[in-house]
This record gives sequence, structure tokens and C-alpha cells, in this order.
Amino acid sequence: MLYYLKRLLPGIGLIVLAALVLLIADHAQRSATRAEAPKIAIFQFSSRPVLDDCVAGAVDGLRASGIVPDRDVKIQFYNAENDLATANSMARAILQDGNRLVITFSTPCLQVMANVNKDGKIVHLFGAVTDPFAAGVGISRKGRPAHLAGLGTFQPVRETFQMAKRLNPALRTVGVVWNPGDAASEACLQLARDESRKLGVTLREAQVEASSGVAEAAASLTARGVQALWVGGDNTVEMAVESLVKAARQAGIPLFCNAPTHLQAGAFVALGADYREVGRLTGDLAARVIKGLDPASVPVENVVPRQLAINLAALKGMREKWTPDSATLAEAAILIDAEGKSVRSPASAQPAQPKPAPAQARVQAAAPTLVPAAAPKATPPAKLWKIQLLDYTDSINVEETHAGLFAEFKARGLVEGRDYELKRHSAHGDMAVLNGIVDAAVNAKPDLIITTSTPTLQLAVGKVKRIPVVFTTVADGVQAGAGESSTKHLPNITGSTVMSDFDGMIRVVQEYFPQVRRVGTLFVPSEINSVRYKDELEKAAVRHGLALEAVGVATTAEVADAAMALTSKGVGVVTQISDNITGSAVPAIAEACRKARVPLFGFVSGTIKAGAAVVVARDYQEGGRDAARIVARVMKGEHPAGIPFVPLSRTMILVNPRNAELFGMKVPEALLKRADKVVN
Repeated sequence: MLYYLKRLLPGIGLIVLAALVLLIADHAQRSATRAEAPKIAIFQFSSRPVLDDCVAGAVDGLRASGIVPDRDVKIQFYNAENDLATANSMARAILQDGNRLVITFSTPCLQVMANVNKDGKIVHLFGAVTDPFAAGVGISRKGRPAHLAGLGTFQPVRETFQMAKRLNPALRTVGVVWNPGDAASEACLQLARDESRKLGVTLREAQVEASSGVAEAAASLTARGVQALWVGGDNTVEMAVESLVKAARQAGIPLFCNAPTHLQAGAFVALGADYREVGRLTGDLAARVIKGLDPASVPVENVVPRQLAINLAALKGMREKWTPDSATLAEAAILIDAEGKSVRSPASAQPAQPKPAPAQARVQAAAPTLVPAAAPKATPPAKLWKIQLLDYTDSINVEETHAGLFAEFKARGLVEGRDYELKRHSAHGDMAVLNGIVDAAVNAKPDLIITTSTPTLQLAVGKVKRIPVVFTTVADGVQAGAGESSTKHLPNITGSTVMSDFDGMIRVVQEYFPQVRRVGTLFVPSEINSVRYKDELEKAAVRHGLALEAVGVATTAEVADAAMALTSKGVGVVTQISDNITGSAVPAIAEACRKARVPLFGFVSGTIKAGAAVVVARDYQEGGRDAARIVARVMKGEHPAGIPFVPLSRTMILVNPRNAELFGMKVPEALLKRADKVVN
């Protein structure tokens, strides 16, 4: 036997060697393929279900057409979070970052991107635009720029008013809140005015310039006795749809709209497009362009994959009778019964699975992740838990928290739809909307509420008395009013706290950049977390012999100018603290720092993809996992009163040498070796 083995060994060795050569060659080929994959950008104006569905659909469309993300293309996701200044910064970043094409969703994104890309440096495809011909970007019936193509989706406004009249023949007055600065809104309103006149309905209007004014405008309409509220394709108003629902409920009238996803907020009837399908069709167009299709050959057409959604539970407390007939109910692709249970819901109408939401020029595929320790498999809960997830804003740290939260749910064997039903609501940085969201969550009587950020926790402390609350992305639960200490706290509230590593940041600055004497940051005077972070950063700087220069901002629109002012004050490094407003505008801060050649350091890992050179970050994904572990304990029967606040102490160092070069900075080799992750 030994003799035969000796005879076979040389042959076996040659086979193994040949296999290794093939594997190495294949690996090199696949690596080269990945390296050569062209970059494309997907750019949305805000985080709302309609646009989130479009983005998810676009990725579906690319895949279905044979364009696989990370293999055939590298996708960068951008989200301006309803801020035009941020949108302009992102449009410029998209143009400068080597993207082959950009897909925009919403009229504002079409307008901003088209204005920046007038010379046609990259192909621009668009979707979810009410009226491309009225957008003022050079699209007409006679022609358009050769690099610009896409799909118009004009909401079925006339049909919506006709349906409202059919459901209540006594309908005489309808109220509408709209933003005159929104081209899509004005296009819808013109049809609404015309159709309401034909139906003998008086249309009462209230104008707003920002989402924060929607609640007051809606209340003024209900005070004038309107019998229903309606919202068309208005980006500003749709961001505050919860405020419209609240005003309608208080007045005992229904809300009609043209976005089926608004049923989740409490709308009665929505007649509009399946925006997941709109996104898919846009993604399919992008795939054909990537494969060689000339965008100039594609006609701009109105594409409305019609979808009717009806929420019978919204009729509770109505002061008039609204009666959907059997034919109308049968037509509904989405139907919620009088008890609030889903009767009909097509696959395309399902909300996308939780994912790191696109924001601030972040590359989703390359986002830094850590491999968590194996989690024990949880015994499935005895009931389907109804959970409300409430966000004040959609900043990077909140999105990373979500990623950790859902990853830990999955690791523990908790399945959405079987073990829990989750509804997510975001105020997008608007306190008036946040108030309405928290009220709506309490009125929904969920089994548990999860809050992110300090403003949301503070409202929960005042408004939620019996429902269990688990908080996360909060610097100090005690300072937020949730208790006297980590163990002695409100009986229904517990959670995980995240305090940035300020001493760690200053040590990194001093160790590797000893010439720096002053560091700077922007902060939000009205936000308790932001002020606390600013104060703690200043204490850490002083402890290490440095000075801190801080500039206050009130809104995301002020961030760009404030960042320029900060860099002019002689700071050697901007060490940007984490808060809700600046976290939504990191690209604007990065751009100001690049112009001034002042390096940008961050406290949130996601900012490394939004422009920061170095990040000294608490692991917000781990914070999300901490919160999920607490949720699992509550679902198993533990009372929040017996669960202490859990502090997060894990710190990571991330470095992006490419970003550093843009600031005129060379990253020391010692820092590169020490970093937990080097991102290029």
C-alpha cells in the first residue's frame, strides 16, 4: 500500500498545484472585474416610503436585467433628506466622483442634478417625477438634452377626486395643503382645481414653504369646515403626512392621497402608482443604457402602474358616511379592514426589508461592518409583537443603529411577520412632525416602542406612560429625563446609551498631528445631545492642552455657511460631533473643509463615506444590537423596570486616505496600521 501511495504522490501534487493556479487566476480575474466595475449613483430627495420604494425597485430592475451590484456596477446612494442645499452639494459630488450615470427620484432631484449637469458630463436618468415637461430642465415635446432620459409618473388626480365624490355624493369641499415652490405640487393642483369645478366641489387651499408648517395649515383648513383633505405629489407636504392624518382624524374627516404607502400613516384612500414598479422600470432603463442604449433614443413617457389602496380602519370616527362599494373594494391592490388588519397586500407593495438607508454620499456596499459574536437563538415569542420604531431624523448614526438592530433580530431568530410587526416612522428632523408621530404611536397601542435619538426619547418620557419603550442612539438617558440613574429609571423605559470617545479623538489628533493647536466643531444649541457633546469635546480638548472653536447651527440649510465660517477661524482639524442636524449634512461640511484644506474627523463611522478623513467612532451598529437584545428580553417577559441602561464603550478607528488627500493631508503610516479599517 505504501508503495502505491508513493507512486501516486507526484501526480496528486501536480493536480493540487494546477488547482491552486486556477483558483489564483480566477480570484485575480474576479478582483479585476470588481475593480473595473463602473460607478453609478442613485439620488433621492428624502426618506419617505414613495422614494424608498423607488430606490429598492431600481436595484431590483438592475438585477433583473443582469446588472449585479458590486459585480457589474458599484452603486453609491445619496439622500438629501429634504434639504436643497444638501441636494446641491450631493449633485456636485456625484458629478465629481467618477460616476458613469445617475438615477434621480423626485422632481427636486431631477431639477438639482440637471442644473449641475448642464454640460451632460454623465448620463442622467430620472423617475418618480410628476411632470418632467414642467420641471424646467429643458424637456419639451420637441426635444431635450441628449444625456437626459426617464419616466414621468403623473398621479391620477382627476380619478382620485372622482372616487372621493363617488364614495360620498354629498362631498362639497376638499382642503389641500401645498408648496407653491414645488413644480410637481403645482402640476397636480392645476388638475385638482379643474376636476373639482367639474364635480361641483370647492377646493380650499393653504400654502406652506416647509414641512414644519403642514400641521398648522391643515388645522386652518379643517377649521374652515372642509369635508376631506387631499395631498398630491408634493414633496414638502408628503414629508409631514402624519400631520395631515392627525388633523383629519381630529376633524372627523378622511385623507385622500396619491401615494399608496400613506396608508401606513392612516390615509383613507390612495390612488396612485406602484412606486416599487416605477423604480424597477427606471432600473431596467439604466441597465439598458449601461449595456449601450443611447438615452437620447428613449422617449419621455407618462408611466403610472396604477395601484389603489383603501384603509377602512381610517373611517372610525368619521362625521359623514363614506361607503366604498364592492367593486371599489375588489379593485384595491392594498386593503386594510375596519380592525386595521391587512386583507390584501401585493408583493410589490410590501415595504423593503430594513437596510442601511441611503444618505449623505455613502457607499452602501463598502460600509464598514463588524462581525458580531454569535447570538443565542431566541425562543419565538408567544404572540405577534406590534412594534413602533420612531426616528427623529435619518442621520448616519441612526441608520447604522437600524442596521445593528435588524441584524441582531435576525441573529436571534426573530422573524418579521411571524414574531413581530414593525412600523417605522421618521420626523425627518421636524419637531412638530415628531410630536405627531409619538402621539400616533401611542394611539396605535403597540406592544413596544423603540426610539432613536434624544429628542424622540424626551417626547416618549412625557407622552408614553405604560407602553414599554426601548431607546438607543442617546448619549445620556438620565439627562434626557428617563431616570435618576442607569438602574433607577422610569418603569416602562430602558435602553442603550452612546457617548462619543472624546478623549480618544483628541489623543488621535495629538499623537499623529502634533502641530494642531485648535480643533473645531458645529453644534446645535437647541439639541440637548449636541450641547452635551460639544461641552464634553471642549473638556477633553482642554485636558490635553488644545482649544475648541464651536459654531452653532439651527437647521441643515445653515450647515454649509457655518462650516465655511468655522474653517476660517484657524482650526487645524474639524472634529465634528454627532447630532441630528449636522449628521444629515456631512457632505456639506466635508466640502467646506476641502475648500479650506482643513481635515475633517468624525465621531460616526458612516461619515468616513460622507467625506471624513479619520473617524474615532463608537460602534453605532453595536448600539443597535444592544437595543435589540433588550427588546428580545422584553419580548420574553422581562419588565423594563428591571433592565438597566446599557452603556456602549466599544471604539473603532477608521481612515480614508483618499479623503485625506482632498484635505491636503497625508495619513501617517502608524495611524494606518493602528486603524480598525482603512477605506478607499
